[in-house]
Amino acid sequence: MSSKNNPENRGRVTELRKYNGKKVQPVMYINPTKGTKYIAAQYEDGNLVIDPSSKMPIAYKKI
Repeated sequence: MSSKNNPENRGRVTELRKYNGKKVQPVMYINPTKGTKYIAAQYEDGNLVIDPSSKMPIAYKKI
């Protein structure tokens, strides 16, 4: 019998996306003053990927 929690049953792991040649990972971004909450992109060193025109973190799905 197989379990839904078995890591072997979860399928292939997708590769992290890249932005300007650097790997980025998804993180939850919450801004309580503006009431926004979405999955943003973060570099491996911990810094968020910031859009130069809007000065806001870039959504992970847009990369």
